[in-house]
Formats: sequence, structure tokens, C-alpha cells
Amino acid sequence: MNRSRNGRARRLSAAAAVILAPHLSGLGTTQSSVYMAAQAESGRALVQPRDAEARDAAAETATREALEAFITQWNTADDANLRRAMHFPFATVTGGGALIVDAQPDDFSAGFDEMRAREGWSRSSFDFDSFAVVKSSTDKVHASIGFSRYGPDGTAYRTSQVFYIVTRHDDRWAIQLRTPAPEPEDLVGDERAEILAAARRAVLDFFTAFNSGDVDGTVATLNHPHLFMTAGGGFAVAETPGDGPRPNFDRMRSDEDWHMSTIDALEASIVTRNKVHFELTFTRWRPDGTRYWTVPALWIVTRAGDHWGIQVRSLMPATFDARAR
Repeated sequence: MNRSRNGRARRLSAAAAVILAPHLSGLGTTQSSVYMAAQAESGRALVQPRDAEARDAAAETATREALEAFITQWNTADDANLRRAMHFPFATVTGGGALIVDAQPDDFSAGFDEMRAREGWSRSSFDFDSFAVVKSSTDKVHASIGFSRYGPDGTAYRTSQVFYIVTRHDDRWAIQLRTPAPEPEDLVGDERAEILAAARRAVLDFFTAFNSGDVDGTVATLNHPHLFMTAGGGFAVAETPGDGPRPNFDRMRSDEDWHMSTIDALEASIVTRNKVHFELTFTRWRPDGTRYWTVPALWIVTRAGDHWGIQVRSLMPATFDARAR
């Protein structure tokens, strides 16, 4: 809580709201000015130290087993077999603004015949020594793993890291989102910094519009189709800007006493020319300066033409939750 010297809570000004923690690199002049204005008004930073995030060892073990089942079924080259290692709806994020959502098992096809004809594909493998859990909870795990494709002679012709979201539904763990393996990209010179700046700008613009209560401005920072996954496995897709989910600021104010939101952490974990993964933590605040909800998440920002927009938001369980009033 932000307090004056007499211990009374100060009211936060949305006009001078901190939208990014000061220790993060890449702050532009506007964000720095916003932060300093809030510092001057409140007397201290609004962003709290990062909460410890719980890890779920059983979920991480189950995720590894789900990936083993997935690659085993993948190598049968039979879609019917592969679907048994997946949860539906199932999302594939290719970058470039493309998001493919297969609502039902029969909607999904891996395209094995095309891979054989185009690439000479024979089989694939995961490098389980590279298996890395980014975040884990009782019902959802974000993880990456090394992936290789092989030709008939057993030579690997493609190797890269792949990202998956693995979820538990009806006590069964299976893959629900994947980002196909990109070719390794050699970002030269200032290219990586420019990509990161553009992708980060989309995130900052989202929070600026969000804190202004600007629904259309918030939606304008997204790429569509847009996927929102809740911590408990909820799955909502907005095909166009006119579809949900759209923020309901009046309901947030009445139900939560929401006043503003801040970014506590924003770290890029995957960077390519048309897609950036951010590990993000955000906090919601009440008008008296008390925080009531802190949530870690994955946001995938993609480039569609010249527009960098947020295409996937996957929430993890809150590390701080005082929403009851």
C-alpha cells in the first residue's frame, strides 16, 4: 500500500499510473516520465517486489509424460493417434498474425503427407535433456523442448526449440497449444533490439489503453484471431476485434474496486522476426493504493504485416489474491 507519513492511504492517480517497473530495461521517455510523476505524487514506487511463484513438481512430471506420448503418437504419422495426446480446442501459433484453432479433434490434421513430400520427413524426436519448464501449476504448464526432424537416412534436417502449453482436463494431461519449430534465426545488428522494442510497445500500449478505460484502444493492441487462456484452463477465442473477450471496466470497478493495473515484470523468452514470447507479471490496484491481484502470464506478441499485436494471453494462478471484499 502507498501511504503518506501519517499512515493514511494515498489515492492513486490513473493519469500518473506506473505501467512498468523501473528496473526493466527499454523504458522510453514517456514511460520514464510517467514513472517519475507517480513517484513524485506518491512518494514511493507502486510496484511491489516480485512474489515467489509456486512450482508443481507433479504437474511438471505429467507434462514430460504428455510430451513423450505426443512424440510417440506423432511418429505413427496417424492423425487419429496424435489427437489422443492433445486437448481440444487446440491452438497452433505460427507467427505472422496467424493463429489456427481446431475446435474438435476431427478438425486437426498434422499434414504428414505434405511433410513427406515437401521435406522428405521420416520421423521426429524431442531432446528431453533440453526440456525446460517456464511456469507450472496444478492444471497448466508452460514448457519448451528441443525438437528435430529426420529424413529417411536418419539425418536431422531441422533442429530448434518448441514451446508448448500443456493442460489437465478431466484428470488427463495433454498438449493444448504449440508454436511450430521455426528455423533458427540469426538476428543481425540492431534487429533483435528493434523487434523487442516494437513487441514491448504493443504490451505497453495495451496497459496504457487499459488504464484509460479505453475498450477499443485496448482491443487495437491485439492481433486477431486472439486467444485468451485462464489459469484454470478456460479457452476463449476472439476471431475479430468485435468479438469477445473484451474488457468490462464498469464491472471490474463494481466487482473488484479496480482502479488501475501495472506491469511488475516483462521478460522476453523467445524472439523471432515475427513472434516474441513475454513472461509477464501484472498487478491490479484499488483507488486507495492497495494491490489486490498479482498474476504471472505468458503473452505472445506477433507481427501481422506492419502491426505488432498481442495474440495469445495465458494466465497462471495468482501469486497474490485479495479480491474478496
